[in-house]
Amino acid sequence: MTKTRTVIDRRSASAGMRMLFWILLAAVVIGALGVPLLLADAKRDSLGDVLSKYREGSLSDVDIVANETFYYIDEVLTKERQKEASNSILPIFSYSLAQTRKVLETIDQVFLSFQASSDISTSVQHAKRAMTDQGLNDSAHLIESLASLTHDERQLVHSIVLEATAALLEQGVYSAKEINDVQQNGYLSITVKDSVGSNGLSQHTVYGIDQLLTDTQLTKELIDILRNYRSLLSGNQHVLAFDLATLFVRPNVHYDQLETSIAKNKASQDVAPVSVKVEKGQYILKKDFVITSQDVRTLQALILAEVHYTFLEIVGMLLFVLIMTFGSVYLLRYLFVHSIRRELYVLFFLGGIFLTQLLSFLVLNIFAGWDLPYYEPLLPVLLVPNMLALMTNRKRSGYIAAVLLGAYAVLLPNATLTTVFFIVAECFCAIHFIKYVSRRTEMLFQWFYGVVVTSFLVVINNLLLGHAFDDLLLLISITVLNITLTYVIVTAALPLVERIFNIPTAFRLRELAYGDSPLLSRLAQNAQGTYNHSQAVAEMAYAAAAAIGADALLARVGALYHDVGKLDHPEYFIENQDGDNKHDELTTSLSVAIIKSHVKLGTEKGKEARLPVEVLDIISQHHGNDVIAFFLKEAQSAAEQNGTKEVNVDDYRYASIPPQTPEAAIVMLADSVEAASRSIRKPSLQKYEKLVNQIVLGKIDRKQLAASRLSLTDLDIISTSFVQTLAGKYHTRMVYPGSHVEEESK
Repeated sequence: MTKTRTVIDRRSASAGMRMLFWILLAAVVIGALGVPLLLADAKRDSLGDVLSKYREGSLSDVDIVANETFYYIDEVLTKERQKEASNSILPIFSYSLAQTRKVLETIDQVFLSFQASSDISTSVQHAKRAMTDQGLNDSAHLIESLASLTHDERQLVHSIVLEATAALLEQGVYSAKEINDVQQNGYLSITVKDSVGSNGLSQHTVYGIDQLLTDTQLTKELIDILRNYRSLLSGNQHVLAFDLATLFVRPNVHYDQLETSIAKNKASQDVAPVSVKVEKGQYILKKDFVITSQDVRTLQALILAEVHYTFLEIVGMLLFVLIMTFGSVYLLRYLFVHSIRRELYVLFFLGGIFLTQLLSFLVLNIFAGWDLPYYEPLLPVLLVPNMLALMTNRKRSGYIAAVLLGAYAVLLPNATLTTVFFIVAECFCAIHFIKYVSRRTEMLFQWFYGVVVTSFLVVINNLLLGHAFDDLLLLISITVLNITLTYVIVTAALPLVERIFNIPTAFRLRELAYGDSPLLSRLAQNAQGTYNHSQAVAEMAYAAAAAIGADALLARVGALYHDVGKLDHPEYFIENQDGDNKHDELTTSLSVAIIKSHVKLGTEKGKEARLPVEVLDIISQHHGNDVIAFFLKEAQSAAEQNGTKEVNVDDYRYASIPPQTPEAAIVMLADSVEAASRSIRKPSLQKYEKLVNQIVLGKIDRKQLAASRLSLTDLDIISTSFVQTLAGKYHTRMVYPGSHVEEESK
């Protein structure tokens, strides 16, 4: 009847926790959506039809004052500055080196045609073809004129034409039409991009338009150049050279529209958006004053600052909240998949998140009138992640809470791109410094680290948002106050949570391990041998658990209390006996009952001392359902001698279950190893290794480690740790000549 009632009670408790889970989950989702909407409604004013009522050039009939300081991006002014930046980019012209080389090569081909063949008619045809291939038509009369010259005369004309053409092309020849278009657009200079500079890269040079040589100026320039060769050329040759150079010289520097467009777009994009700050109490519209375009834009920004969510936006927010919430709950449940307190931790997580939402709403409403550039330092987001990490001894649980709170903060009105960065960075840094805290008093150091790091984050946030440093001292002061209140609450609430839910936090475990425990004090007084054994087991378990990344402190505490059940009858356990074995006077069955009872008694005494369930499980599981080998062998020997029926092995088993956690399994192994190690005479490292391996393999064979989640690698590391601890604790010493030890050893 009692067992049935217990099962029913457990089912009812489980159903109650599931119902509470769904209630809190719904509350968190509603809070994540409701807080932004409520904040927006609280800020919303009767300005819905202002833009249609007040227009540029009209007189304002009311005073409209900013109720709070806000910022907005002036798109009109931004576009104006972007246009200015774009217009500041000079038109880009590209110098064509390939075209220049092609022209000079064509000149050489034309003149060399007369050297390639002795037949003048063939040479003329080759020269005409070279001209035509380059699009130089109407050149037949020039070729005929060249054909009429002697070889030396052609050589002279060739060199002069080539030199004059090269001089003009290297200077750069521009299209007069393109230059006129540039001038009409208001530019007095251009940028010329050379194909290859001296360093192998393109070079940009600025020239004034009056410095440029256009194709309409070629005649004058050629006349000036050829004037230097007048003494070398006859009249006909001079004219021929001028005509040929005029024909060959074409514009080789052209307007590069693509390059210019890219440069203008880049200059426009590099312009930072113009941020306008509207101070609290500043007049946006003033009665009987003409409304300017800037007033209209500021008024529009005020209206947009009062967040109005559309139906689709709310649907998007809902999907975002559901994904982040269920994802966080899933990660948290996965993190504590093997913990008996998984549901409790999840419920605390959801309740804490909901509480944070309420506090955030209250804080933002209270400080709504404050002249602050951003509100991140006000948010009470550090409490739950820090509390959760300390309570569960898992920093990752705090990280999950921090990410979820950061995600929710994105939905708040006036949230910036740095909101998530600030919240997550603040929480992650505070949780990181938990590793430097081993006692409650050392929370002060964590507070100090948190204040320093978060103040630094405030400075970074200020720089990222581009705000002045006028309000920096106020923001840092708010941050310090926020963190201080958080740690005061955590320091006060954590012991209450520990006591109410009997949670084995690191602080609680340390107090159980190193504090004044009445139960351990009684054990030390009444069962000194058991006490010393427990201390040795605790040392071994702590080192082994730390080596594999298990909860070392929990293993230590479990080991210290694993044999407290021996308090009632310490004389029946060998470590407390002084040569007089009480079991010699008892039957085997009675001895076995006494030995087995210490597990149940230890669990009961642990309950009376309000030890955490995790410690109680170690006490109850540290022998598993293993056999009491010594008395089993005695019973089997007696049965063989007396010829009685076969001994039932189950009668000689501990009435528990094998260890369910790595910590419980480590304590089981450490208990067996430490007890067995005391029987070794002349101990050595090899003997310890053999002993540990035998015990571990025996536990594996008897399936005592199957549910512990320990891998073979873990067991190897644990065995090595045990050997090292034993070798350090029970090492032998050198016997010095003449000592009493030497005399006794003889």
